[in-house]
This record gives sequence, structure tokens and C-alpha cells, in this order.
Amino acid sequence: MKQSKFLSAAVLTAAAIILAPAVHATTVEVLGAGSSAMWQTAAIGAYDQLAGSGAQHYTIKGSGGICSTLANCAQLHDPRSASILPEGGNLWVVWNAAQTEVWAYLSVDSVVGNRSYFATPRVQLQIDPAVMTNAGQNLIVSALFGGTSDASAMPSAVYNALNNASVTAGFTDIRPEDAKFAQSRIVSALNTTTYAGLGYGTGPTTLIGTQVKSTWSSAVANPIAFNIKGTDPFTGQPVKAYTTIDVGASPITFIVNRTNANGLGAGVSGGTPIFTNLPLASAQKIWNGTECDTNAFGAAGAPANTPITVLLREPMSGTMNTTEFSNFRLASLPNNSQEVGINPANANNNPLNLACATVGGIAGTRMRGIGTGEIAKGSGSTGGVLHITDSIGYLFFSYGNVSALAGSSSYGYLTLNGVDPIQASYTGGQLPVCTSSAGSGVCPATPGTSFPNLRNGKYRSWSIVRVVTDASGINLTNTKLLVVAIQDNINTTVPDFVPFNAVGSDPGLKIYRSHFLQSGVSPNNGLGGQKEAGGDMGGCIEPVGPPPGVLSCHQ
Repeated sequence: MKQSKFLSAAVLTAAAIILAPAVHATTVEVLGAGSSAMWQTAAIGAYDQLAGSGAQHYTIKGSGGICSTLANCAQLHDPRSASILPEGGNLWVVWNAAQTEVWAYLSVDSVVGNRSYFATPRVQLQIDPAVMTNAGQNLIVSALFGGTSDASAMPSAVYNALNNASVTAGFTDIRPEDAKFAQSRIVSALNTTTYAGLGYGTGPTTLIGTQVKSTWSSAVANPIAFNIKGTDPFTGQPVKAYTTIDVGASPITFIVNRTNANGLGAGVSGGTPIFTNLPLASAQKIWNGTECDTNAFGAAGAPANTPITVLLREPMSGTMNTTEFSNFRLASLPNNSQEVGINPANANNNPLNLACATVGGIAGTRMRGIGTGEIAKGSGSTGGVLHITDSIGYLFFSYGNVSALAGSSSYGYLTLNGVDPIQASYTGGQLPVCTSSAGSGVCPATPGTSFPNLRNGKYRSWSIVRVVTDASGINLTNTKLLVVAIQDNINTTVPDFVPFNAVGSDPGLKIYRSHFLQSGVSPNNGLGGQKEAGGDMGGCIEPVGPPPGVLSCHQ
């Protein structure tokens, strides 16, 4: 009897020892991957509203310069095939004071974000161990974290919880149905008539496609197969049921280099730029290579015709696809595309450095950046709107995305078909800087005032940014909490997009893009509490409630 009691006590003591670490185990609340459009605002939401008092944060670039064990400081590893290369990206991590809860998000493109979530088994985050002995890189200004800088190192408990953890949510600016469509289109055999296939594979079921290369760096985009329903194309395992959570609406913004007073910078020194508007018909000619020069804009008072450099994104990018289907590939122009004339098998096509058609003795050039950062600022001292004179590109607007160009007359943005994507009316087109009057780096907006021409349906080129996660369970619960935190903070810190839901006195988004059959999924607009389904990139712009009818239909 005494022995029995002793053994029981010993067992309890051993159990306590075993369980003690579990009591303080670090739990990954949300591990996201995907679009840069929500990367910064998600970090702020996690830190400000979820992590609590004493929270800390850490950020690092994918190629951070301090790492040597992995190809990237932070990267995604797809376990479905040893032939799938890792995807590097910028990483933020937030954790609570007790180091028991952690949130993280790796910035890649939207299709990779969808693939990371839908891959079965799911894609894993890998982090170089150098982060445990090196300070974070403060990729998000400290003012947005209440004045606190990145931690001096990532704690080992946080590192161990995140390293090799599986993605729980895909952050995306296109719906999963559209992401699957984009993946299938890019790897389908090249069709030079319809451009329904872009030639980076042999057919829509290609498992690993040809890399899409950057013009001016070693960056690449990897087209890798995934399914959003049924079974995984690599492993045959069933794909888990999912749902999407709408976060907000963000405009595609066309940006230009204005450093040449005889080119796209004409008139800037006098305070009134000549090139302020991008007519839709002009955009269609410029991006398909028909005419890449300043005459294509049709701007009154323009100087002598000058060639321009047109910057394209990779065709698996959500940014590219939103732009493609809301401006270039329309019902009236079903065979038009930014990819017209591009054959990835040709040397000057991938990486892209392709002369446009010669018009009046002038021929501009088309080039390609991989990721939003390369379109805005290139790589190092080359590429992007930052470095290429008379260049033009596009991106989803956010204060972080345009920070390298903002506040300078050397760069700017254009109206599209005469409609301003950011302000109520156009006043010179300098990209805005995110600073308050105190210079804190925080730029609050009066609720309901951000992006007025997106809110009223007049601006044509935009998409809802959203998160895809499990249809039920803890991942859904945790992702919803993060989305609420993002929306609660959007007007008080950095108003990067229109909140989808009403927040305080902000009415939220009162329009939507009509859904359509895409990737074998029948459309449902998700009104009246129904579940959204089908594609919506480039869909008709319609009001949520009365008055009924289409505000603007671009298909």
C-alpha cells in the first residue's frame, strides 16, 4: 500500500515534470503567407490588439544579409516534392510577453499564398537560426508599434514554434478560384492568338512550371500546381474545406518615374505635370507592346515623343491578374493581354527585356519585376520605377508599398481614365507619405474618407483583399480575430485600404465585384449571409444594397 502510494506520487511528479513545459508551450495562433497588401496592417493588428501588454515584434527581409544556413532568412518549404524550390519573403513575427502566443506572416505573392495554404500537406515556414542572435531589421516603422523597435533577437521559444510550422492562412488579393485559374493559365501551352495559355509549362496540369525571371535581379516566381478542392495534384491527399474572409478593398495604382523633364517628368519643375492621366485605351497599347512612348498618352502640350519603359509583374501575381482583368483583358478585348508577344522560350522574353513595336521611329521596352518591391524600387541600385527613367508600372497602393517613392516630385501616380485612385481629386500626383503632423509615421484617416473614388465605384481597377483559411476549427477562429484587429486599426494607423466591414463610424465597403464561374466553381456574390463562391477579378462593380443595378461593368 505504501509502495502503491509512493509509485502514484512518483508518477504524478513525473507527469508534472512532463507537463510543465507544455503549460508554457508557444502556440502559433496564425501563420500567414501571401500578398504584401496586408502584410504591414496585419502586423499592427496582431501587436496592438491581440498580443497584449509587453508584446514584442521582429521583422527580417528574405535575403537579410545575416543568414547563411538557408537560402533565405525566411522562406516557404513545400514538402510535396523535393523539386519544388523554396520561396523567400519578408517576415514579421509578433509574440506576447509570456512567449506563449505567436503570430507571423511571410510576404510573397497571392498565388503562392494560396498554394501555401491549399498544398496538402501544407507548406512550411523555415527560418534561418541567425535570427536568434541578430536584431530585427525594423521593416515596419517603430511608430506603428507604439514606438517600440524590433527585438534584439527572436527568442528560441518563438523560433522553435515557428520553424517548420505549417501555414494556417493564405493572404490574397484574388479569390482562390482566381488564383487556381492564374496558375493553370501560366503553365498552359502558349497560345499566341488568345493568350489563354502563357507557355510556362506544357498544359494546365503541369506540376512544376518554368520559372518567371526578373529583368534586373536573381528573383524568380515559381509556378507550382495546387488544387482548391478534390485532391492534391502531387500527393493525392484530400484538400481540406476552406472559407474566405474579406478584409478590405485596395486600388491598383499606376506609378511613374518623372526624373526626365523631356519625358514623363515634363512640366513637373513648373508645378503642373503634363502627364497626369492614363487613358484606358493608352494603357492597353502600352502594356501589350503596341506603343511604348509618351505620344501614347495623348497628353496636350507634351514635348517631343520619348520612349518609355513598361514594367510588368509575373503572371501568377494577384496584382498582375487584377490589373489584367480589370483593364486589359475585357469582354470587348478578349484576346488582349500584357503578355502579348511574350514567349518564355525566347532569350529576351524570360527574363523580359523586349522592345515594343516601333511607332514614328520610337520603340520603348517592356521589362519584368518579381514582386511589388521590384516594381517600386527595383533591386539594389537598379530596376523599378525608382531607378529607371521614364518608367511606368503598377501596384496595389499601400503606404508601405510606395514609401521609396512617396513625397518626391521625381515620382508620381496617374489617374486612370481621369479618375484618381487615392484622393477625391488629383493635385499633382505625388505619392502620399504616411506621417502625422507630429511626424510619428502614423497617418490616421477620418473614418469613411479613404479612397473616395473606390468607395463610390468610379475607379475601375481594384480588388478585395482577403484571407483564406479552414472552414471550421481553431485556424478559422484565430484568423477571424486577426482580421477584426486589422479592420479596427485601419483608420487609426495606416489607412492602406477601405475596411470591408463597418468599423465605428466608417460604413465599410458598400460595393462589390460580381462573381462569375471560375475554376469549376459556380458564382455566388455572398449577399444576405450566403457563402461567396466563384471568381471576381475584373467583375462588374455593383452596390451592396439599393439603388439596384450595376455601377460600372468592365467585362
